[in-house]
Amino acid sequence: MQKEKTYELSGHKLLVLFNDKIIQIQKPKTLKKFLSEDIDLRSEILVNYIKQDYFNFIGKELIITNDSMIIEIWGHIFASHFAKAMKNLICLKLVENAADFIIKKSDYIDCGESDIDLNRKFWDLLANFKKPIIAFLPKSIK
Repeated sequence: MQKEKTYELSGHKLLVLFNDKIIQIQKPKTLKKFLSEDIDLRSEILVNYIKQDYFNFIGKELIITNDSMIIEIWGHIFASHFAKAMKNLICLKLVENAADFIIKKSDYIDCGESDIDLNRKFWDLLANFKKPIIAFLPKSIK
């Protein structure tokens, strides 16, 4: 049975859907605005809230490390960010089609346990490089 919760964090309303072994974050534009300041701290706060509420709603822990979930969220947010910039800079049909595909895929943020999320091992691997990754992220997101 799906549960949902709206988080009001720093003036931003973030909607999260909870299902067995997976969560979905709705309204990626609002999430991007929320993460536009203090991305490391705000990401950690959001993931801690999500994991606590997952336990409260589902009755068991979500088996995803904090860093893996954070890296996946960043991956979605920034893939969309860079794809939109690429689409605006390069006016070629092939580039536009690729950018549209990335935007469509990255604007749907779901984080699932490894037995149902085929990308979990990828995000788990990248989680080991969280510190270097954050150094390469844009300092502000518009």
